[in-house]
Amino acid sequence: MSETHSGEQTPEQLVAQHLIEGLRSQIGGSVRLRGIEVEVGATVELDHAALMAALGVELPGLEVRIREVAVLFQCADCGAEFPADEHPCPVCGSARVSLVHGEELGISRAWAESA
Repeated sequence: MSETHSGEQTPEQLVAQHLIEGLRSQIGGSVRLRGIEVEVGATVELDHAALMAALGVELPGLEVRIREVAVLFQCADCGAEFPADEHPCPVCGSARVSLVHGEELGISRAWAESA
């Protein structure tokens, strides 16, 4: 696996290792992974191409799909959900919101075959 000039791994490499380790701990040895889909929230600061490359190094030949999850807010006053570009709340005008989606980082799907 490639490293930065200082010899340290990139954030994308560390995330790739963590994701694959977690997945391996959940699947049996008689399963051969063919591909994974990784959800990355819009607020997560990772280079998608570098993450795909790092996952490919961890599991050569693996099909990798990355799906960006857009930011979605929920109004604390009326409960409406809306995308970030509609802030403040388009229903009641409140600026009191909580983040519902946009911080995801994980494998959402994997496909495999018997080894």
